[in-house]
Amino acid sequence: MTTQREIPVSYEDRDNFLNFGKVVIVKPSDTMLPAGYKKFANAIYNFEYRRDDVCLFTFPKSGTGRHIGEIERALTESLNNRVYFVDNDFMHRFKEDDYRLKLKNLCPDAKEDDGLVLQLAALEKGRRLIWSHLSFDLQNPDVLDKCKRLEKLQQFLKYVGSLYFSALKTFGNASLPLIAETFLSGKAIYGSYWHHANEAWKRRDHPNLHIMFYEDMKADIMAELRKLNEFLGTNLTEDQLKKVAEHTNFNNMKENPTMAPNSVDFKGSFFHTGKVGSSKGQLSPELDARVDAWVKENASKLDPAFKYAF
Repeated sequence: MTTQREIPVSYEDRDNFLNFGKVVIVKPSDTMLPAGYKKFANAIYNFEYRRDDVCLFTFPKSGTGRHIGEIERALTESLNNRVYFVDNDFMHRFKEDDYRLKLKNLCPDAKEDDGLVLQLAALEKGRRLIWSHLSFDLQNPDVLDKCKRLEKLQQFLKYVGSLYFSALKTFGNASLPLIAETFLSGKAIYGSYWHHANEAWKRRDHPNLHIMFYEDMKADIMAELRKLNEFLGTNLTEDQLKKVAEHTNFNNMKENPTMAPNSVDFKGSFFHTGKVGSSKGQLSPELDARVDAWVKENASKLDPAFKYAF
């Protein structure tokens, strides 16, 4: 039996944040998460990865709906059924009735309180695509030595606009300036964008980590798919890659309901505009300047050569 490790963090309980209810600040990274995270922190930290797993660990709303090598499934099965979003056990953003039914059929004695997605992922016999928005320091430390991981990064202002238009506008009824101010203060669910980026960036030379930039995908999707094809060892032909590119075209994804998660109480489109820099100029000149200065300062600390900072 694998020895269970205690995740090296501490918690500060906080009052309600937007509609997330009670939250905790996870130290030392100051990552804000729903209070329910404490129950699953050790289970996620000790999650047993396999050699053939592919992990997609990104900051929220980083354009993670694109998949390679499984077009047929993507056309017919919902995202919830194709991907193990382990965060859902504490976020509860995806509808869970199907998870409960599937877990009961696979393991009648399973306890729902042990995490629906975590248990379903552990029971899966085939290759798994595991998705999380948690940063590296909250994941199993052995993950890169066990399997391949993809990290998606993108221009910060594109991220803020995407989050506003597709998520917090519905869930939190928050304004775009309020969301920008929230990030400037460092008080946002999943914590600091820069902490998440840094945790990935400092591991960028590991052979099992492949970092993709949303902007690179928009500029030359075929070039990025070729790199991803080589990294994953999927051995798709050029014609097959072209089909992937067509399938993952923003407009096609937006029109296909199986490309978006089956979310709780979500209204409107899961997808925003798919355009680089689409949020620029939507803040007041003063707030725009503060965000620009904040982005430049933090990107410089991360790496002077960090791309697409602003």
